[in-house]
Amino acid sequence: MFEAAAQELGLKFAGDIHTDVFVMGGGFAGIGAAVGAAKSGAEVLLIEKYGFLGGMATAAAVSTICGAYSADKQKKIIGGIRDELFDELRALGGVQEGVDFGQHRADTCDHHLLKYAIDRVLLNYSNIHLLLHTQVIGVKQEHAKIQYAIITNKEGIFRVFSKNYIDCTGDADIVALAGAPYVIGNEKGQIQAATTVFKMGDVKVQEAKTITRQAFKDKVQQSIDDGEYDLFRTAGVFMESAVGDSVICNMNWISDFSSLNAKEMTYAEIEGRRSSIEYSKFLKDKIPGFGSAHLSEIATQIGIRESRRIIADFVLTEEHVMQGASFEDAICWGAWPVEYHDARENKTIKKYLDHDYQIPYRTLIPRNVNNLLVAGRSISTTHYANASTRVMAQCMAIGHAAGVACSLSGKQNVPPKDIDIAGLQKQLRDQGAII
Repeated sequence: MFEAAAQELGLKFAGDIHTDVFVMGGGFAGIGAAVGAAKSGAEVLLIEKYGFLGGMATAAAVSTICGAYSADKQKKIIGGIRDELFDELRALGGVQEGVDFGQHRADTCDHHLLKYAIDRVLLNYSNIHLLLHTQVIGVKQEHAKIQYAIITNKEGIFRVFSKNYIDCTGDADIVALAGAPYVIGNEKGQIQAATTVFKMGDVKVQEAKTITRQAFKDKVQQSIDDGEYDLFRTAGVFMESAVGDSVICNMNWISDFSSLNAKEMTYAEIEGRRSSIEYSKFLKDKIPGFGSAHLSEIATQIGIRESRRIIADFVLTEEHVMQGASFEDAICWGAWPVEYHDARENKTIKKYLDHDYQIPYRTLIPRNVNNLLVAGRSISTTHYANASTRVMAQCMAIGHAAGVACSLSGKQNVPPKDIDIAGLQKQLRDQGAII
């Protein structure tokens, strides 16, 4: 019946796939989920729309991996699969760990070497089956369960039957397809600004580092006032790349568009490239160390900070984050500041934490679908809490927990929401996670 229906629509039905855990989206959350499930003994299918994994870290060239260090900067709070990945990155010479940014630390990497480091991690697991250039276009849901997902690539369309499903799309696409509830942005629907990252090569990095944050902002503002360049954001930053005489530039803001609307995303991508070129001219002309530099790369896609967030029975709030809350069903730690990019007010708000906080498993469980978990930036949080939880080290740790949970769910023959939490936490710790 399905094959006939597909043919009626002019689609080629390429067959059925059966697996234990189906992970949709190959960003940091999806990598964590696939490896976590595989380490726990499950057969895993992982799909990704691009020809490489890494999500925002690679496709959007966000080469700064945030969130792995405590609020006091003294210890690492994310382990497990993050450590496996960084072992591979070190072997490739593609990472600088624990870079001190003043009030916090982060890791920087070469996003191209990161692509291959991720490949090498996944190749260690024969029970992870990877399909690149593949994406979900639909799900069949009955009786509060996903019966199968429909995926497509150049071979045609497939049905994927799985015991459990993990939405790691970053936009909670599967949640929306399955009819589970979600919210977007704040009470007015406003979301954080997006950024198109670009890279400058042949930079005299040490000279470039001599300019202060305030002096940089003043130069941008003066150039705007003088009409020299078509710029907007004054609080942009650049960071030394992990390899070569180059810097990663997080300069522009693109706002008032939806990453869920193709027409608006088209505008945003074009505007991101235009403003990247404009900022590169400004850097070359106005900032010490950039005189002989050149624009070496513009990210494959715009970097999205926020879109859909699921509505679970529990919502992690900004108060939980700021107060260092702990939970009995904790799956990982967080400590990144509440970093909010407000393009309408042309300012970045950073609220630094005095204490680390925990992220509870309950935030991964969408309502109304019993065999679906969500990992990554789309978990159940408030708008401002999301400004801390959305960063990549946390996304990978959350994905790790989701993968292990789905494996346990299949073994225990219970929905993911009913698994033994102590067993989940023990298995995570046994796999190197820090809880």
